[in-house]
Amino acid sequence: MQDPYPVPVFTVPARATVSVPGSKSITNRALLLAALAKGTSRLENCLFSRDTEIMVAALNELGIASSSDPLSKSIEIHGSGGNLPNRKAAINIGNSGTSARFLTAMLAACPNGDFTLDGDDAMRRRPIQKLADSLASLGCQIDTTDGYFPIRIQPNGLRGGTVKIDATESSQFVSALLMAAPLSNEPLEIQLSNPSIRRGYIDMTLAMMEQFGIASSNLVKQSDRYKISPNAYRAPKGSYSVEGDASAASYFIALPFTVGGSITIEGVSKKSLQGDITFAELAAKSGALLDWNSNALKVSLPESNGPAKFPPLSSDYYAFSDTFMTGAALAPLADDSTRIEGIGHTRHQECDRIAAMVDGLTHTGQDTLTTDATLRVNPKPLQAATIDTYEDHRIAMSFAVLGSHDALNSGKPWMKIKDPLCCRKTFPDFFDTLESARQQSLES
Repeated sequence: MQDPYPVPVFTVPARATVSVPGSKSITNRALLLAALAKGTSRLENCLFSRDTEIMVAALNELGIASSSDPLSKSIEIHGSGGNLPNRKAAINIGNSGTSARFLTAMLAACPNGDFTLDGDDAMRRRPIQKLADSLASLGCQIDTTDGYFPIRIQPNGLRGGTVKIDATESSQFVSALLMAAPLSNEPLEIQLSNPSIRRGYIDMTLAMMEQFGIASSNLVKQSDRYKISPNAYRAPKGSYSVEGDASAASYFIALPFTVGGSITIEGVSKKSLQGDITFAELAAKSGALLDWNSNALKVSLPESNGPAKFPPLSSDYYAFSDTFMTGAALAPLADDSTRIEGIGHTRHQECDRIAAMVDGLTHTGQDTLTTDATLRVNPKPLQAATIDTYEDHRIAMSFAVLGSHDALNSGKPWMKIKDPLCCRKTFPDFFDTLESARQQSLES
């Protein structure tokens, strides 16, 4: 693929059907739970991407046998019943946040062992100390590098009791503790130092733990704490189907705002476990028409002859922050300033996502104003730009949606995306899917 990649513009309103890959968040949770379960789990509609490949490779390093079939999007995991075969390993976690946090807690629950986890430069800038401190208070020896990776884990089992966690940096800290908790020697109570954290992904984790055999009676949920009793994971009966990725769907929910017309997105459900499906409701408030069926969503804009101005997708994005970049990328075409709040934690993800969006929007001619946790975009005329993605898949995909708009009324690309292959993290064929939507629209 050309780098930087010139984004082809839509010269007619969208008329297309696309499919989104399986959810990364669900795939990586399912892989870990299947590894801990007794029996063989068959996972269907899995995401095959850099992040999930990192998780599979890590589990293989720990002695968990698996077989993958990318064509059928399926993975079979031969579970360990909570008893990992290999107790010494050096694991490469790349820049996979889910792998980093989930594996750290899982390995801390082992009765013994010696493990090191390290990743790429971006991962070495992502904090782990708060999770490490919580696990250390439960009996595990964890040595970090000034609060970051690489880390060394020398476990002694989790003794249970009470642990307090500050998860304001990432709700994955809580999910990691929850998934490891059934392996503890005694019931484990996880207290939240700040109960206002994002709950969507935590609720997803709890639901999936039940799907992998943990009785709901062993999962006590309160406003400021969770109490988990020791229990055994079991492989689901039949196959386990991974939902389509709601975060990935946000780019195609947004596309009619930039090019007009309608898009049908296969693989997403209104009853999704994923909090990011909330972006669809936000789009509806700005004028999109939503038509749901059991496993697809059709998004239409009333203006059928092309894009038109629309109310900004302003919101507190705290609970569904992986989509704030999608909303921000639409800001140049809105009829008023876009105000995005609740996103301070995104400064510590794959990159400083607020700074990356400001950089890209500034290059397109926009006026921006930020605080530690907010972004405001005042729309200005678009200008040709090359976007630095900072190795962040969501920066690339969000700006590609804006780049699909024929900003210069020339029918020619006006935006270039650096490092387009960074999308391999969660949506390996994103640009092919976007181009397919454009071609379908031309042929309709």
